[in-house]
Amino acid sequence: LVDGEDRIFGVLGGVPRGSAGPEWQNVAQQAAAAVKVCFDTSTFSAKEQIHRRGKFTARCTGIGFGGGRQVVGMMKISGKKNVNAMKQLLQNPAIQRIVGFTNSLFKVFSNQRYSHYSDLLDDLEHQHPHLKRNVPKTAFAGLTINMGPQSFSPPHIDPGNSVDGWCTSTALGSFNADKGGQMVFWNQGIRLVIRFPSGSSMLFPSGQIVHSNVPIQPHKFRYSLIQYTAGALFRW
Repeated sequence: LVDGEDRIFGVLGGVPRGSAGPEWQNVAQQAAAAVKVCFDTSTFSAKEQIHRRGKFTARCTGIGFGGGRQVVGMMKISGKKNVNAMKQLLQNPAIQRIVGFTNSLFKVFSNQRYSHYSDLLDDLEHQHPHLKRNVPKTAFAGLTINMGPQSFSPPHIDPGNSVDGWCTSTALGSFNADKGGQMVFWNQGIRLVIRFPSGSSMLFPSGQIVHSNVPIQPHKFRYSLIQYTAGALFRW
């Protein structure tokens, strides 16, 4: 995605070119199954089930700051059972492969920004040894897992994210991408409706672009993985 001056402001990453077809479909299915296991073995607060991004279950994990926090720290997950469920999800090979692919896209299409993100986490981990990345070598501090079972959002921006930064969004689940789940950009000048099938990923500045998803069919399910870094971490 480029603006009027041919500057890249986002990437429709799709799937890895060398893995397109049954191989990546299997990765997406395994990742979706892992999200469902996490959902089924966890409990959630009311705020995790109804929030400004929609009426679906979502859980955040990783390194955060802002939103009432006084110091940088790990996003809190309450309950040993919930902590273990998230740990299992993050260790899932399919989830880690998706994170690796999206980080590769970030590094290729916005190398300077990627280095800025990665250097930040290196510095934070050096200064605060208790801080741990969600997945080794990821450049993103935070991860939100939208567990649905029907994850789609009304028009919104993510004001807590770095305003000039990118987030990644990966769609997962069993739904017809021609009949729902599309990503919609609402800003004047870049209004787009983007087909967004399960297993595909995109990167864009979610702190600037008003975005939403088209609802999916009632009997289908959709999850998503959102990676990002809070702008407050750079100020810390």
